[in-house]
Amino acid sequence: MKSRFAYILLSSALFSSYSGLVCAEIYRWVDAQGNVEYSDQEREGAEKVEVGPTATITMPKMSEIPPSSGDEPEPAPSSYYATLNITFPSNDSAFHSGNGDLTVLFTSDPTLYPNHSYRVSLDGAPVGTTKDNFLELKGVNRGTHSVSLDVIDNSGVVQSAAPVQFTIHRPSVKN
Repeated sequence: MKSRFAYILLSSALFSSYSGLVCAEIYRWVDAQGNVEYSDQEREGAEKVEVGPTATITMPKMSEIPPSSGDEPEPAPSSYYATLNITFPSNDSAFHSGNGDLTVLFTSDPTLYPNHSYRVSLDGAPVGTTKDNFLELKGVNRGTHSVSLDVIDNSGVVQSAAPVQFTIHRPSVKN
């Protein structure tokens, strides 16, 4: 009986000292330079900060966690998009543009995936990327050009649309 009483007394002493550590007081003050400082030791001019209860999270046991399906890479589909087309300019079209500005329009079905972007190339050279269904080109020279469209991600080209040929007419200083 004495040993049981001693055990209870010792246990309550340990728990009370432990709770004292958990419930430490926090003090806040502003120093001469206007910086806010915190400490667990009281200082002149410091105010006591009321701290709420500590949040705890119970983690699941390893045996309860299902195996991850992310260990094996997902095979890439042969085609992400059922349709991927340049809608303007149309193939073999010709039009006037006084300043050479041109808005290339395109569509895809389904819409662009979050990790993909459109990349537009003019005469084989990339001129811009976008997540919108258009890209504005400025000052395109007169003549016949080829515009192409690729869908890209971090690893490169995902899918390409058929390129489009067009001719742009611009006024000449000589004419």
